[in-house]
Amino acid sequence: MVAKERFKKNLEILRQREENAKEIYLENIRLKNLLDFTRQSEYKLVAGRVIGRSPDNWSSIVIIDKGQNSQIKRGMVAITPLGLIGRVIEVTGSTAKIMLINDPNFSVSSIVQRSRQEGLVSGTLGGVLMMKYLPNEADIQVSDIVLTSGLTEMYPKGLPVGEVTEVGEEFSGLTRYALIKPAADLTNCEEVLVIIR
Repeated sequence: MVAKERFKKNLEILRQREENAKEIYLENIRLKNLLDFTRQSEYKLVAGRVIGRSPDNWSSIVIIDKGQNSQIKRGMVAITPLGLIGRVIEVTGSTAKIMLINDPNFSVSSIVQRSRQEGLVSGTLGGVLMMKYLPNEADIQVSDIVLTSGLTEMYPKGLPVGEVTEVGEEFSGLTRYALIKPAADLTNCEEVLVIIR
């Protein structure tokens, strides 16, 4: 009986080690991709690890483990290799709060890559963004890619924002809107890059 218990305990230890090794392997892949992106980027970037998230349902904020000591300032733009993720709204010496692009208080001037149609992309607290103030004749369609236009201060032109998933008409009938799936993974991001300017 003792040998059986010892075997079960050893098996559990081995399973735990396997899970730890898998987690380290996945982290190494993410960090390698981040490093490759940083080396190829035209921007000066500081990488930070996500160490916290907003506990409420009314905002979408992450906290990273880098701050003023790493030259990060309020208003700086945060990205991942996939695209725009948000902007820095608060900084301490060693941490920074980043408002994600799906936060209802977030908005950025954007442009449809294919047609060059401009609009304002805002957060909705859900898994989608909304591009607003589009004229009825706007040339925008499902699967169009949306980029930052460079017209909002601090946001460089051409950062991927997302892909159009739906186009609709506002209740007034005077303008249209588009729903956009964010390019970056907002719910599972573990590392963030801040553009130092």
